[in-house]
Amino acid sequence: MITFEVTAFLRKLVKSPSILLGIFLFLVFGYCGSVDAMDQYIIKLATLAPEGSPWMDAFHELNDEIKRKTDGQVKLKAYPGGVLGEDRDMLRKIRIGQIHAGGFTGMGLGSINGDIFVMEIPFLFQNYGEVDYVLARMDEHFRRGFEEKGYVLLGWSEIGFGYLLSNVPIISVKDIKGTKVWLWEGDPIASPVLRKAGITPIPLGIPDVLMALQTNLVEVVYAPPLAAIALQWFTKVKYMTDVPLAYSLGGILVDKGIFAKMPLNLQGIVKELFQYHSSLLNVRTRKDNEEAIRVMAKQGIKIVTPTAEETEQFKQISLEAIDELGSTVFSMDVLAEVRSHINQYRKAQKEK
Repeated sequence: MITFEVTAFLRKLVKSPSILLGIFLFLVFGYCGSVDAMDQYIIKLATLAPEGSPWMDAFHELNDEIKRKTDGQVKLKAYPGGVLGEDRDMLRKIRIGQIHAGGFTGMGLGSINGDIFVMEIPFLFQNYGEVDYVLARMDEHFRRGFEEKGYVLLGWSEIGFGYLLSNVPIISVKDIKGTKVWLWEGDPIASPVLRKAGITPIPLGIPDVLMALQTNLVEVVYAPPLAAIALQWFTKVKYMTDVPLAYSLGGILVDKGIFAKMPLNLQGIVKELFQYHSSLLNVRTRKDNEEAIRVMAKQGIKIVTPTAEETEQFKQISLEAIDELGSTVFSMDVLAEVRSHINQYRKAQKEK
């Protein structure tokens, strides 16, 4: 049951359109539509969120801003309620020309440009400072990778660090063994890590997770705190393990050929708006993820904290699993470059 405090928290988010845009991108799978005879560009967006939800409120605000700054030449049209599917469905529809753009999660981005998966390796980053340092230096490489596959990156959207949420306390590797752990269906990073830990995960799409928690089909999930509240997963768990697992990155891609048909001035406005919202999003998402943890704790979710030794066990399993992946998912040269940037950052911090 959602209490007054949670409701107030969600109402606060309605007043922060950029952060809602971030959640929207975790849930939303966008589509770019047709151009009519009046040179009016209609960008169609599909979302899992129902009409009247905070995410759709954010969508309408963004739509108003785009219409205003393009003098009505570019508009957004929503298809709420998940009627057009998840990342993989969206990508398939882009490839056959049915739609032309999408707001992807990291898994969707990685299915187009596998090097993105490096950013979501468990325990790779210790804090947001490392994330910012690495992404600033890898941005050009990632953008070029998308362009080589026929897409233009309009902007990054941060979702935040994910945490384990469960119905049993998990503070060590042995605690999670034998539990029913959710795996985001098709996730090439989490799957080998969980299996390395001796876990046979239960693969499900995001829309199926809440029901799976309600019916005890799964008892362990992972998500950023803000997403856990937005998706209402927090209402069906009892514990959160206070160790950030992996950083979650999202982004908006548009078909390169389709985007090129839009006048350059409109391209610039669209890029500017999405990049502007993304920059605000990263700051506000981080603050609201922290607040989401406090809200969940006040709702009765117990925060459990592993010891340094127990955390190191989780990290070691992840390291071994990722090394065994070889180059099957992403470039090992890119992984080496990212690790080099992280080491540079950590060395600089120690010397301050």
